[in-house]
Amino acid sequence: MRNMRNPATITLSLLLVVSCAALSTFLPRVVAENSSPTSTSSLTPLISQATPIPTPTTTPTNAPVSSSKTEPAKQLTKLVPRAIPEIHATICIPEDWTLVQGSLLDGGVLLATKEKIASEADTWSTGLSMSIDRNGAKDSDQKASVYALAMAREALEKAGEEASPLRESQEGAFHNIRFDFPVQGDQSLMVTEEMRANDSTGTVAVILWQMPKDETGSLEALKDSILTSLKLDPAQ
Repeated sequence: MRNMRNPATITLSLLLVVSCAALSTFLPRVVAENSSPTSTSSLTPLISQATPIPTPTTTPTNAPVSSSKTEPAKQLTKLVPRAIPEIHATICIPEDWTLVQGSLLDGGVLLATKEKIASEADTWSTGLSMSIDRNGAKDSDQKASVYALAMAREALEKAGEEASPLRESQEGAFHNIRFDFPVQGDQSLMVTEEMRANDSTGTVAVILWQMPKDETGSLEALKDSILTSLKLDPAQ
């Protein structure tokens, strides 16, 4: 006798067959779509790549800007002319310097100093003194230039081994003799002695410039400017 299947069992079997057939058709298409380039490119990544920051082509406003211009050279101290009426001479010195004019024709001394002084008895360290020797050459029966050279050589010998050699030059009517030497003391000084001999008048101007030895570098140019500016009357 043939076995008879339950109708419900037959119906379930048919549904399973149809479902398997449907899945066998749908799944390959889904896999194919998900593996295609179009589908993967349309997906938004969870973490986006950082956009590169462009390198600035201009200098930031708060960055130091180098300049091709060099600092201006330091200017020399401004000198102003001062008259020396007694001997018809002039000298240029800094405006804030002191000028004390003694009676040069009577053996007095002229002083031009950086320090504030009232007379030649006051102490000073930077500047010059000048006196006029009117009778030495005549009394020794010598030309003023010969007399001045003899005095310079004697002073050079006393100045010691650190003194510079004598330097001689001619400027108009004046025969100039100059040398430098240090002076030791509580404040070491560098001294420049200059003699200006005038053979036509028989006179010798004796000029002594002094400055602190440790300031020689900074004051050398000022010394040269002041001594050059000192103009004597060849008739005196």
